Amino acid sequence: MQSEGDRKEDMDRLSDLPDFVLLHIMKFMNMKHAVQTCVLSKRWKDFWKLLTNLELNSADFTNLAHFSKFVSWVLDNRDGSISLHSLALRRKGCIEHELLDRIMGYAVLHNVQQMTIDVNLNIKHGFKLHPCTFSSKTLNFLKLSIWAVPWMTELPNSLQLPALKSLHLEHVTFTASEDDCAEPFSSCHMLQTLVLDRCNLHQDAKFLCISNSNLSSLSIGSTIQEATYQIVLSTPNLRSLTVMRDPIHQLSTCNLTVLEQVNIDIEAYFHSHFEKTHLAVITLLRMLADYVKIMILSSSTLKILNVLSTPGSMLAQIPCFAQLKSLKLKMKPSSNISDEGVNRVVEYLLQKSPVAKVDIINC
Repeated sequence: MQSEGDRKEDMDRLSDLPDFVLLHIMKFMNMKHAVQTCVLSKRWKDFWKLLTNLELNSADFTNLAHFSKFVSWVLDNRDGSISLHSLALRRKGCIEHELLDRIMGYAVLHNVQQMTIDVNLNIKHGFKLHPCTFSSKTLNFLKLSIWAVPWMTELPNSLQLPALKSLHLEHVTFTASEDDCAEPFSSCHMLQTLVLDRCNLHQDAKFLCISNSNLSSLSIGSTIQEATYQIVLSTPNLRSLTVMRDPIHQLSTCNLTVLEQVNIDIEAYFHSHFEKTHLAVITLLRMLADYVKIMILSSSTLKILNVLSTPGSMLAQIPCFAQLKSLKLKMKPSSNISDEGVNRVVEYLLQKSPVAKVDIINC
């Protein structure tokens, strides 16, 4: 155990470090602990106010009231002349939408570059985030996972985020125009990575158009709405595509000439979705046949393809994978598919692509 003299010596060593080093160290602390450093000495009293990274996590507090009070105090007392580099807000339980609006508004006002929001909202009507969030000139990374009961968080028709490079959206609703088509990403001219999961279209619109000439990586997950919609890709520079969960919606595209890798990790969670899921898988493989070079299939995807691999089934309708060089199978212990089933699917696919190399990856 350290003596009091040893602790003072360690503290003196820490205090001897220059400001930029101490601020870099504090960047890895949660905000509650960072603020608590103000009691160490006069030098440390206002040091936390200079932080450019705010990590706000309700798990560090006993209840929501304490967390909300702390967050409001931080926003009131931080040095407002200093721009924010990043802000992360994580709350497992529900949070008031007024507080969420204030946090996000503060971040955008202070030129935040990276923002992660992972919260639940308990509201009676559809929640619309403050418009300033989607007109930031400095945001280059944005992750929004806002579960609002009973409605999804509505996004505007178009996201005006000129610096945005990476966008991750969960539990949001896209607003369509009069032609039943939502096209939210065409003004994000720097966008390279897009992840969509459990996203809906407002008022059962029919089309989600992902139109972006710079996009290189796209991940698409499931939807929680019963009405299916079509995802239209206008992404000529797309190199990586991931399809996950239970994508009952269908994809269509006219140009994927630079596509290199496709990762398909899907599963029909609900019995009523089996037919839709099977059709979506076949449609997806048809769409990719002329382009994909590396294809990664999860064990759950292989299980679905095995069901379709009977003579005269839909799997026989898949055309040749003309560019395929590598087929990777990601096998999980809980996959519940026999070696015979795996071999049958692989045989079907290799009939279409005899030059492809097969790798089995045990997860």
